[in-house]
Amino acid sequence: MFRSPMALAAGLVVAACAAIVPSTAARLASFDPLTADPAAIELVVVLPPGLAVSPGSARLELSAVRGSEHRNGSFQLADRAVAPGIEAPAGAIPRGFAIAEADIARMRALQAEIAGWKATGAAKGALGLGIGGCAIGDGPAPDAVGSVLIRVRKDGPYLPLIESGKLADLLGAKVLAAIKPCQAAE
Repeated sequence: MFRSPMALAAGLVVAACAAIVPSTAARLASFDPLTADPAAIELVVVLPPGLAVSPGSARLELSAVRGSEHRNGSFQLADRAVAPGIEAPAGAIPRGFAIAEADIARMRALQAEIAGWKATGAAKGALGLGIGGCAIGDGPAPDAVGSVLIRVRKDGPYLPLIESGKLADLLGAKVLAAIKPCQAAE
């Protein structure tokens, strides 16, 4: 099991900037993670053959900066059924996630704290995705690709955030090589 979801999250956040689908970036331009309803945020991660999500490792990271002040929170993502109509390439596995019910109030509290910042000056927020991965069999192929879709409103569409991003580019060779075999229960 890959034991550092933050390293994976950092890899996704840094590398994803270049892989983010431009049309989704444009549609999300008005999305403010500091005021978004945590209960409405849903993600679908499309995993290539040979890669699985380690149980309990999926997290949504919320951070905010105002000048030299920083606030951050990490919120458990719970499994959700993948919505009808989400397609995955042959052999790929789509996994649905939403903020765990127990963490919704905690995220709202952090958002409220940061909202106080906004009343006295500019604050910027960011969301990140952290997932611990483990290898099935020989693990993902060197040229394996994955995708991430996001929905930020209960009635909204799933938007392709990362579409067929090469894992080696998204995660980096070190992180990809550090993925350990899944345990029998995974």
